[in-house]
Amino acid sequence: MPASRRAFLEKAPDHPADLAIVDLEDSVAPGEKDLARENVRAAALAGTLTHERPWMLRINAGPTGPPPEDLILVGYAKPAWVVLPKAEDVAATRPLVARIAEHGARVALTIESARGIAHVRELAGCHPAVGMLILGSADLRLSLAAPEEPERAWERHAMAELLVAARCHGACAIDSVWFRYRDDDGLRRHAGVARGMGFDGKSCIHPGQVPVVHEVFAPTPEEIRWAEAVREAWVSGDGAGRGVVSMDGEMIEALHLTLADRILRRLRSD
Repeated sequence: MPASRRAFLEKAPDHPADLAIVDLEDSVAPGEKDLARENVRAAALAGTLTHERPWMLRINAGPTGPPPEDLILVGYAKPAWVVLPKAEDVAATRPLVARIAEHGARVALTIESARGIAHVRELAGCHPAVGMLILGSADLRLSLAAPEEPERAWERHAMAELLVAARCHGACAIDSVWFRYRDDDGLRRHAGVARGMGFDGKSCIHPGQVPVVHEVFAPTPEEIRWAEAVREAWVSGDGAGRGVVSMDGEMIEALHLTLADRILRRLRSD
């Protein structure tokens, strides 16, 4: 939500997403940056933006890093997460993440360029506070000079690179937005690609998209039944002692139990 729109910030406690992004960057006009910062300060002071409902603050990027005013705001407003856009250079990103971490925030890096993808593993591991990687497809497509394609063939390599980097360093992998906010079928297809690859969630640009994204990323009834059966077979068959059990003609090992528990955790989190 653009921080320049005070009314949007007032609705933040009731937003349907898992995390709301309060934006100082692209959705805020250049002449309204100071207004946006003041709105965030006011919302934090009023308790509208609070740790009781974790939120993210996306700060501005620039050739020499974020404006000092944005970093001062991080210290004042105390967001749970800070989103750094256009992460590319490890040497520049590491000290910035460290400075943000001093205020108790975790950091989400937006990877949205060819250089960002080329360095994504180093970026993901540059500091322990990095806990999320967000794909920025629009700028990435511009960077790669790639045509839009509904099956996302042009960006699957980049998506895989980001996902591997996230898994190597214990971070969440979050898919890019779908700009056609009234096209639920397109959103469902777009999100389905990321879900099928193993991404943890998806960015939204409109609250109306959230139910569709939750639907796509929620465990399916088939997955739930399989996970529950695996756990039951493992316990009843003494999998911990034997190391392997049989379930409906399938050999179940500890790795299957890990997958099953991951599905059941997602179910509980929903």
